[in-house]
Amino acid sequence: MDSSTLFISIVIGSVGGLFGGLFGIGGGIIIIPLLTMAQGSNPHLYQAASLVAALGVSLGSIPRHIRAKAIRWTFAWRTIPLSIVAVGIGVWISNSLHDPLWLERLFALFLMYVAVAELIRRFGAHPEHDGGLEKPERTGWGIAGIVGTMMGLLAGLLGIGGGVIAVPLMRVVNRFPLRVTIATSAFMILPTVIAGVVLKYSTLASVRTPAGDLISLTEALWLAGALAPGAVVGAMIGAALVHKLPQRQLAIAFALLCAFLSIRMIGIGG
Repeated sequence: MDSSTLFISIVIGSVGGLFGGLFGIGGGIIIIPLLTMAQGSNPHLYQAASLVAALGVSLGSIPRHIRAKAIRWTFAWRTIPLSIVAVGIGVWISNSLHDPLWLERLFALFLMYVAVAELIRRFGAHPEHDGGLEKPERTGWGIAGIVGTMMGLLAGLLGIGGGVIAVPLMRVVNRFPLRVTIATSAFMILPTVIAGVVLKYSTLASVRTPAGDLISLTEALWLAGALAPGAVVGAMIGAALVHKLPQRQLAIAFALLCAFLSIRMIGIGG
């Protein structure tokens, strides 16, 4: 890896970490498109490296959320078994398919729904107070199974932390305040991506680049190593901002991010 590629990778990791810490996502949904723009298409390589970066994002943000006492521990632990199983299924599907376009489109539509619902919640006639939701929180096993399965499946399939689906889902089905949602997702990402890293790296020999070349384990580890430091630092900054920014502005920013990611996943704007 030359110096310019190393520098760009560090910057990309930092940006992904910042957004990851700020919104409780692993950062892969930011890192993978940026790597593609900077270095060309190589999805399996970027997924492998992004999962390691997501691990850094989670580790960098969890301490701040623990100090803020914002994690819903019981619900988080309930999601873990199914998220680990689902990430294995996701990795297997990812290694079998070259273009999971249908899933990306469905996910894009869900993100747009969340964005619109969040904006309505903020600008509607009866806004929430302090980010709380009027209806009681839901943390049962059934909902934990849904969130854990979707989180793990998407993490393994797309090489991301899974928070990008867990956060919107928890806002809709768990009715958590946004800060609680972000903090809980940051913790849930940790076991999910650990399983994803082990499975993805152990199966790299079975996949190839778009040009048909074998993917080098060393290359994946070098790229992951370049992304990880910036991801950790960015996540620490983002996690600190979660508990300092006004809830209304944070929610609006989250909604705009969902809308932007939805548009990009649909394919509008290149």
